[in-house]
Amino acid sequence: MNNEEESLYIISSSSSLEQQVQSTIRKKRKLNGQQRDEATIREKHRMLKLNKAYAQLRLVLPVENKCKLSRIETLRTAVNYIDLLNQLLEVDNN
Repeated sequence: MNNEEESLYIISSSSSLEQQVQSTIRKKRKLNGQQRDEATIREKHRMLKLNKAYAQLRLVLPVENKCKLSRIETLRTAVNYIDLLNQLLEVDNN
């Protein structure tokens, strides 16, 4: 192969690879207006349920500023509280 043939081979190989990559990439589905509205409502309800769950979790945590906790702080506090309760149970069992 001469240089010209090699460069043509490389170009055709790269475009073939590009086509393979393009075909494996998942295309985003387009929604019509009604489907988009329904998806928005579902997402809104999901977020309301999630926020309600966080609020309920904050109520049972032993902290002073319950409504000031962020989501990650709430989860970390809950994990630490559960660990503390487990340690207390282990001490009682021994």
